[in-house]
Amino acid sequence: MTKELTVYMIGALLPLVITNIAHMVWVKRNRWARLSIPIHEGAFGANKTWRGVVFVSFVNAVCFGLINFPGGVLLSHLNDSFYDAILIDLSTWHGWEDILFKCFIGWVYGMAYVLFELPNSWLKRRMGIAPGATATRGAVWFTLLDKTDSALGVSLVFCVLRDFSWSDALLFFVTASALHFLFSWILYLRKIKKAF
Repeated sequence: MTKELTVYMIGALLPLVITNIAHMVWVKRNRWARLSIPIHEGAFGANKTWRGVVFVSFVNAVCFGLINFPGGVLLSHLNDSFYDAILIDLSTWHGWEDILFKCFIGWVYGMAYVLFELPNSWLKRRMGIAPGATATRGAVWFTLLDKTDSALGVSLVFCVLRDFSWSDALLFFVTASALHFLFSWILYLRKIKKAF
């Protein structure tokens, strides 16, 4: 794995990890309760709400901007040649335009994460699986789908934004899925999530 790919993967996935942990805590504490309105209860169930759409996209935009902006809290300290590795020319920095652009990219990643969860929810509702319930038949496949649907969404955004090979895109997808499995398990053990 190249240094450039490593930097991009950290820059894309770390904000999503932070955002989704924060979202689970937010839901557990019932913050922004007014937004906990189902997007479409008949199609996706009661658990897919506007709170998730707004929170994940907005908070990920902020996290992405903080982490990826030149001089950001993490990536600028990876190594001495960070700016060369990702081809940032600080002389071309345009102030607020650059900040807003980074936040916009983070918002796109957050929206991809949220939107790619919806087809899985739609499928489970059509099969009669209650929101938040575990499938009785095909449980392994549904668990796999639960942990890879949003990873597929962010991987597609990653492929559109960056000119990497198919093997790099696959590595990004596998890494994103593995992180989803890991943090879902941790949140379940900490009783922040009701089900794995």
